[in-house]
Amino acid sequence: MPQVQTSSSFSIPISTTTSQLRVLHLAGSRVSKFYYNLSIMYAREVVQPVGVKSHYAVVDPDGFWQLGASLDDLSEKMSLQEMICQLPTLDVVVPHMFCFLGMTSFRSLFEDVIGLPIVGSSSHCTALAANKSQSRSVVSASGVRVAEAQQFRQGDTLTMKPPFIVKPNSEDNSLGVTLVRNEDQIAEALRVGFEYDRTLLIEDYIPGRELRVAVVERNGELYVPSTIEYFMSEEKPIRTAGDKLEFLPDGSLLQNRNTASRRACPANVSPELFGKLARAAKQAHVALGCRDYSLYDFRIHSETSEPYLIEAGLFWSFGRISVISLLLEVDGQTLEDVAFKLWSSAAARTRVACGSMFKYAQTHQLN
Repeated sequence: MPQVQTSSSFSIPISTTTSQLRVLHLAGSRVSKFYYNLSIMYAREVVQPVGVKSHYAVVDPDGFWQLGASLDDLSEKMSLQEMICQLPTLDVVVPHMFCFLGMTSFRSLFEDVIGLPIVGSSSHCTALAANKSQSRSVVSASGVRVAEAQQFRQGDTLTMKPPFIVKPNSEDNSLGVTLVRNEDQIAEALRVGFEYDRTLLIEDYIPGRELRVAVVERNGELYVPSTIEYFMSEEKPIRTAGDKLEFLPDGSLLQNRNTASRRACPANVSPELFGKLARAAKQAHVALGCRDYSLYDFRIHSETSEPYLIEAGLFWSFGRISVISLLLEVDGQTLEDVAFKLWSSAAARTRVACGSMFKYAQTHQLN
């Protein structure tokens, strides 16, 4: 059986002949209990396709790891070194981590260092997408429309005029996000934003509809399924963390149970608008260097009807509560089949040394 050699004294066997696809679900968070609970919430919902043998590796904010055949049957806590040495034979890793380290460093550890293929984008791609200021510059250069914005740090001179959105530059889940309607609200919005990041993105508020658009790679092409729309109101024109998640007394999380009543899936969009959204999402997918799938938030300007890309989200936990899953199923696709094909495709990738990096050759076709 082939061995993936690492820089340490251990090696991780990768199965190439077994009849079952051996999948490691990577969950938890090294950063905070919030991100730990968010990860576990999604990891519990992952589909289990026929032909897959699942394993779980979970990291706690205290830095210790647990392994097991399910989230309800995990081992005693162990160090990172012990966890790596006790990993079973594996084919591919499906990440369910949402903190910055989980989206970047741990993907790099498993794919670049240990040598296990990761489903989804590489660590350097997810790091770019997590930086809102940098990612919007990249997609804008490829022709995707974005709102006017200013990167802002303590001591900078604010040049933007309300209404605008204040966002922590590298945070997710709408944490620290504030809509500023007038100048009296600026100081408090900046204070809240700086609680989450030393760099903020001050972005023009785009009035209008909010939609999410996914891109999924299949058969060497980029496929855009139906879109989803979140209904806004004059009182609440943007989505906040409380609109997405319910915080339970024990610290665990649930998807907000009212979310389904405030959205339309599929969204009611004209063929012309869908074409614009699909084209922009595909361009962003390629420009950012995404792999396997990607997800984008768009605002449709109420006056011009033009779509503006707000941000990218390179995560998908392959559970039925995940947005990309909803979009595929509403199009009549079977989530288990899609997941198995994507996971198998990732497991079959062969990395090659290219200059100073490992790379995977892939061809994207924009239709």
